[in-house]
Amino acid sequence: MTRRSGQNGNVVKKGNVWHGRYYVDVVGQDKRKRMSLPLGSTDSMTKPEAKRKLRTVLEEKGVNTEAHFTRTTLPGRSFAEEAEWWKENRLSLFKPSCQETMGGHIDKYLLPRFGKLPLDSIDERQVQEFIAQLNRTEYRQGKGKCKKLSPKSIRNIIGVLKLVLGGKFWRDWKLSLPETAVKEQRYFTPAEMLQIINAATGQWKPLFATLASTGLRAGEAFGLHVEDLDLPAGRIFVRRSIWRGQETTVKTKQGYRVVSIELALAEMLKQHLNERVSGRVFQTTKGTPFSKDGVRRKLQTILRKLGLEKGGLHAFRHGRVSILQANGVPGDLVKEWVGHSSLRTTSNYTHFQDEYRQQVVNDVGLLGGNWKENCSDGPNGPKFSIVAAESKVA
Repeated sequence: MTRRSGQNGNVVKKGNVWHGRYYVDVVGQDKRKRMSLPLGSTDSMTKPEAKRKLRTVLEEKGVNTEAHFTRTTLPGRSFAEEAEWWKENRLSLFKPSCQETMGGHIDKYLLPRFGKLPLDSIDERQVQEFIAQLNRTEYRQGKGKCKKLSPKSIRNIIGVLKLVLGGKFWRDWKLSLPETAVKEQRYFTPAEMLQIINAATGQWKPLFATLASTGLRAGEAFGLHVEDLDLPAGRIFVRRSIWRGQETTVKTKQGYRVVSIELALAEMLKQHLNERVSGRVFQTTKGTPFSKDGVRRKLQTILRKLGLEKGGLHAFRHGRVSILQANGVPGDLVKEWVGHSSLRTTSNYTHFQDEYRQQVVNDVGLLGGNWKENCSDGPNGPKFSIVAAESKVA
């Protein structure tokens, strides 16, 4: 302990209270931090008694021990080292899509801010300042464009930080995160989906028809093999997905499922396969899987020609769930067909058109149109009389 000699601290009087002052070493800092703590009332103890109490406190805290000095002055494990270990031993077990997204968050946002810091020095205050920085800084995106991070992206980045640090660091933190704006997901209405299918040609037609009629995730549809179809029985077996041209597992355990399909789609797929009994259901001319980017571009071209609002492949999935819900299909069956883990998620995929809402409110309305205006005028204007409507409930 050549750098630090033992200390007894000193006692000062603040008002009617004795305060003890001493120094502690701080992880990652050469300069010690001065601490102060109340020892007791000047009415209940003398200054020598306060000094003796302070020495006892210092001994209990061990601030003069070699172990404390070593622990706080020697370089500890850095965030960069911990992040590298986490990527190799935990992130490597995640799905490829998660590996890419979370790894990108670490490399682009977390390492530049926390990489050189010892793990023990990262606290709630630093992370809160980091959140504020993310919320006000524009980051360079593709083609040199700068864009502000969305609240959802910031939440995802902080989520990765928490995973790397582990619960022992952040369990008691109370972080303030930017609020996520409420924005309804784009979904295709039944009319829009029919327009898209009718406008598509070649294998785009059965592909878009499959997305619209089943609500499959795009990667699940791209991953279908001919042997996954039982067209005579009207069933599709979802067993895999495609991510960046590679076959991978489906998103969740509930993703492994059997989806019932209508006869018209079964016939369309039969004609599309044209007696083919192997290979992928949908594939490029080279026999490789479709990519989301390529299919999305084709969809956008069709939407522009039809004069429809821009929408992605996920709009088919939202549209299918909405159709099933509006037609009274049991929630558990909807959840099973689309591969959701909970009915709450299914509810988030449900959208009702204004025409449907109006139809429902008219169908269950109390007045039911059975009212008539009293021809006599009252002091406050015309009087209306209500004729009781017949109950629609048996």
